[in-house]
Amino acid sequence: MTIVGGADPNVGLGGYLTGGGHSPLSSRYGLAVDNIVEMFVATPTGDIIRANVCENQEFFWAIRGGGGATFGVLLNATIRAYPMPSVTFTRLDFNSTKEEATDKNNTAFYNAASRLISDLPDLYTKGISGYFSMVPITEPVEGKSQMNFAFLLYSFESNPTLQEKLSPIMSQLNITPGLTTSLPDQQTLRFIDFQAIYMRSDSVGMNRFTVSRLWDAPAVSDTENVNRALRSFSNSFLQGTAVTGSGVQRKPLEDSAVHPAWRRTVVHMMGNVGYALGGSEDERSAAMQLADTLSEDLYAVAPDMGCYVNEAHIHQPDYRKAFWGENYDKLLGIKRRVDPAGVFWCEMCVGADDWILQADGRICKMDKGVS
Repeated sequence: MTIVGGADPNVGLGGYLTGGGHSPLSSRYGLAVDNIVEMFVATPTGDIIRANVCENQEFFWAIRGGGGATFGVLLNATIRAYPMPSVTFTRLDFNSTKEEATDKNNTAFYNAASRLISDLPDLYTKGISGYFSMVPITEPVEGKSQMNFAFLLYSFESNPTLQEKLSPIMSQLNITPGLTTSLPDQQTLRFIDFQAIYMRSDSVGMNRFTVSRLWDAPAVSDTENVNRALRSFSNSFLQGTAVTGSGVQRKPLEDSAVHPAWRRTVVHMMGNVGYALGGSEDERSAAMQLADTLSEDLYAVAPDMGCYVNEAHIHQPDYRKAFWGENYDKLLGIKRRVDPAGVFWCEMCVGADDWILQADGRICKMDKGVS
């Protein structure tokens, strides 16, 4: 048996569940919050309650997607389990050549990457989902790097023929000058074995700023806008989590506080801007400024969507709309009812504006008479 869990085994279950939780299994079984049957929670008043669709429904709705450190302490959760599926997978790679990078500014590469991202809705209809990354693979030559696009593609269907389903994409890539491509033969493993091999288990903390945006079908179909956003990451790491499909987009059994934009999401785009361990404040500041710019570039592709609260920019503008959309006002009302004293608080969380973080680190109650 298996449950909807994080791709990285080091993901903490509490924050994962309270933030929403995408998964390699999401295209089949939905988000983590869609699979919670009930929770036991320690409330701000010190009570321990059971929350499900029949008891303490407000808590149950809010905690599933409303963010951690806000409504209570999650003590345990009952989560739906499913039979262990088999996974058929392959990895599509294409790189720009040195000549493509230096002489043509990677034009063919970015055009190909934009087209492939626009194909994601069609891949979902074929039962295919996955994770892709885009990263420079050489030192810049006159400011220009060769680029790599790697896409781990998989399907839970019985007897899938990935090579056949991907043949239109590969045919286009193979006739594109300036690219080298590869698509190995598909393999099939039990999901637990697939995850052990292809999902990282040795991740550690690092100096970086994360930026992200949820993109829907109209966004990915605008290849010109997508191309522009991809180019802005020419010296940074960019990842696409394309695991939604029908599993996330269909109406779940129980409603939750997760951003409604998730139900329209085709891909969760996330970039990282790193700086050296032990780097200077100037280096950190420069990385932050770049992250601010890249965040705006991702936003410009899908301004009407949102962001995943667990993988978002620490300077996310208008975080209330970005993280929860139309659900924020309801969440704020619940927060003020269940935690009027503000026992739980964190920056960019529901109800954060009721308090002010002072320069010395103290948190003070907001004066309602001050705007």
